[in-house]
Amino acid sequence: AYSQYLPADRQGEVFHRYVLGLYSLMGRLTARFPEILFEGCASGGNRFDLGILCYFPQIWASDDTDPIVRARMQTSYSYGYPMDTVAAHVSASPNHQTLRKTPLPSRFAVASFGILGYELNIADGTSRLKESISKQTATYKEWREVLQKGDFHRCEEGDVYRWITVSGDRSRAVGMLLQTMVKPNTTAHRFRAAGLDPDRTYRFWSVAREQDLLKFGDLVNTQSPVHVKQDSLMHSTIARFVSMPGEKEDVTVSGRQLMEEGVWLKAAFNGTGYNDQVRFFSDFTVRMYFIEKVD
Repeated sequence: AYSQYLPADRQGEVFHRYVLGLYSLMGRLTARFPEILFEGCASGGNRFDLGILCYFPQIWASDDTDPIVRARMQTSYSYGYPMDTVAAHVSASPNHQTLRKTPLPSRFAVASFGILGYELNIADGTSRLKESISKQTATYKEWREVLQKGDFHRCEEGDVYRWITVSGDRSRAVGMLLQTMVKPNTTAHRFRAAGLDPDRTYRFWSVAREQDLLKFGDLVNTQSPVHVKQDSLMHSTIARFVSMPGEKEDVTVSGRQLMEEGVWLKAAFNGTGYNDQVRFFSDFTVRMYFIEKVD
């Protein structure tokens, strides 16, 4: 920032000295304390550079942890940096910068493709929140080697982000679909993979999930035998004990078909009818898919 007030012919020189001085300091710091994991900070992008990775193996990408913003940001980062250098956190909702409300699974999915962390007050969380975070961390640990060390592939498809990361031996992969803003009558989606072995056979599946009854609002009355006022105490009480079954994908398919044709997913909700064969895919929702070779 100081260099902008200098003559133009000296700005490059000052900036060059600043960068070399910073690297020199970081080199001495990490050499003296090799057992400490230091994390760099992007600070608006000024210090997320390849050189600093010689000293800090991971960098905090941005204070904006809103998953919708982060999806775009991390997609952009992936063109120049491996995703295991990008620190990404699950934060509270509404988000502290955008005030956007997003589901916990969406925040987890986006953050899990980087160096996962949590920055929210778990102590004040409900038992359901704590249970969900426990399951998320277990899933991340099971697939961490793939998520952090795998080959990352990206594809933006209109209002949907599609990511997949594949292990080095192409035996395992994790995929993600993230919905931004839903458009009516867009019920059909398919997940098309990348980076797999076309001659191998894979199992493609998703984890079974339950949908919060509150998400359906007044539509609960299309199934309830008694009238339920939306957002009422009765509505909240029923939702504590009753949830709606979510869809589950589980197919065995060749790597070639997964990459060329993809897997057509169960149809998304489109205004009428809901059961465990319908995909609840509203604004800011996500699906994670797991892929593993079949011997």
